[in-house]
Amino acid sequence: MDLLTQNLSLLVATRPDLVRRVKRRSDEGRVTVEKARNGQPVPRLDEINLHSTYQPEAEAARAIQEFSRKGINAVYGLGFGYHVREILKAGDGPVHIIEPSLDLFRAFLSHIDIREFLPRCVFHVAEPVEQILARQKHRLWKVYPHRPTLRLHPVYFERMERGKNLADFMLARPLRILVVHPVAGGSLPTSRYCSQAFRNLGHVVREVESDAFSSGHDHLRSTSKDPVRTAALSRRFMDLLGEMAAVAADEFRPDLILALAQAPLNPDSIRRLQTLGVPVAFWFVEDFHVFPYWEEVAGVYDHFFTLQQGEFHDRLAAAGVKRPYYLPQACSPDVHKPMGLSAGDRARYEADLSFMGAGYYNRQQAFLKLLDFDLKIWGTEWNLNSPVGQRVQNDNRRVSGEEIVKIYNAGRVNLNLHSSRYHEGVNPEGDFVNPRTFEIAACGGFQLVDRREELDALFIPDKEIALFEDLAGLKEKIAYYLAHPGERERIALAGRHRVLQEHTLEQRMLELLFVVFIDRSEWLESRVLGRENMGNRWIEQAGEGTALGRYLERYRGQAGWTLDTVVEDIQQGEGSLEPEECLILMVDQFFKRKE
Repeated sequence: MDLLTQNLSLLVATRPDLVRRVKRRSDEGRVTVEKARNGQPVPRLDEINLHSTYQPEAEAARAIQEFSRKGINAVYGLGFGYHVREILKAGDGPVHIIEPSLDLFRAFLSHIDIREFLPRCVFHVAEPVEQILARQKHRLWKVYPHRPTLRLHPVYFERMERGKNLADFMLARPLRILVVHPVAGGSLPTSRYCSQAFRNLGHVVREVESDAFSSGHDHLRSTSKDPVRTAALSRRFMDLLGEMAAVAADEFRPDLILALAQAPLNPDSIRRLQTLGVPVAFWFVEDFHVFPYWEEVAGVYDHFFTLQQGEFHDRLAAAGVKRPYYLPQACSPDVHKPMGLSAGDRARYEADLSFMGAGYYNRQQAFLKLLDFDLKIWGTEWNLNSPVGQRVQNDNRRVSGEEIVKIYNAGRVNLNLHSSRYHEGVNPEGDFVNPRTFEIAACGGFQLVDRREELDALFIPDKEIALFEDLAGLKEKIAYYLAHPGERERIALAGRHRVLQEHTLEQRMLELLFVVFIDRSEWLESRVLGRENMGNRWIEQAGEGTALGRYLERYRGQAGWTLDTVVEDIQQGEGSLEPEECLILMVDQFFKRKE
């Protein structure tokens, strides 16, 4: 067995996604390897030697000694790892290796035995800076910079440092974020969870409650049987909701506007929002094959986030999107968590095999083959008169978020078959991962999920999540796991640990903020600090001895407070208004009329 094959077989147990990416590289590309004078291999990339060509290991030891090796927990640049070995000798904690070149990493695996690195090294290879920063949750690193690698990738590591500074800034000062909810649909819960995630990160959030008008929209569409008239009425209705979002943005003055899939924003309303001079972003948490409306708006948004890569990103680039960004779904730990069930709830929701979701054609067909199990189904759009429909527990009524969590907690095996309108059973080209995958895991539930292209980058198959390839294999795995409760529990526990470490909506929203602001960090700091300084100036101008000055003194030192902050506090208060509060409300109305 050659060294590359041996190393990949070792790495696959913990990083199957990285192994898959390495295997797609046919060779090391631009990397050449020569022998140093002492016989050790030295990589060379773009005319730069990544180690000494005399005694690379000894030179690395001297460099680390001069740097002060103690406490190093991150390295910018892998090379062939001579410096990493020295760092590992000096400590016992994990060391994060940030290497921008997949070609270099493949060469490393081809020439260096990885066994001494694997137990403690966390490899971040050719990963987006924003993803690395978000997953580390603002942790402060003591970084050893491998100078030759920094010469090769200056822009990458400059953005890394800028991102670390931005992380510190956002941790200390709240941003103002406007979230535009969808009118209805499966993305609405995600939109609400995003708002809460921003709040959990310490930011100030205002929500445009488009869904409050959902029933009115449904009634409007039923006014006429003429599809042309119905479409025209629907467009006008959505235009009005877009105008509502613009008014909310005018008054709130956010630093960022985020819209979720099926938000009521057309190109004109998006451009109206952009006149405020703040970034307007869109998270398309749907399958682009099924919902083509993205084509109309994709090129207008400042940032476009997706659940799919590959073909979708190619099509977005053709539509004028400069940098589409892959941002997979996630869970909301505030909602999706283990919970104790009452005897009544256990009787209602417990089952050997349970499924929560809509009755798409592929599911209707697949579940016909599972009727010999104790199967319970919840969701909408099921044919209740069919054999499968007779297993539906809620008569096609909408299931509340609280009920869904109970279902995930109660099922011995939670079935997770992704939606597909084009395939019976398992979609062989599944290229997105649904929210259910993360939500079941966060609830501590065991699940069987159909294999997806991106899944091994999110969970380790058969250790953190159980997969099936086809319907015949599904039946076998259901029977196996029902007979092995200990194994179910082990996988569910590992899956919950992974999802809370890397796949929460707090982390996704933090990553989104890095993507939006890492190249706007100076603009953002100027905007937020200017707002903060303005608030403190108001206190000084009011005067310490005045009633207004004494009232405003409670806000001194509070990061990012504005007139809106004071107004919101007054509106949420109880009892009669103080004279100073009346004055502040009058000033607020004056400025709003002036705008």
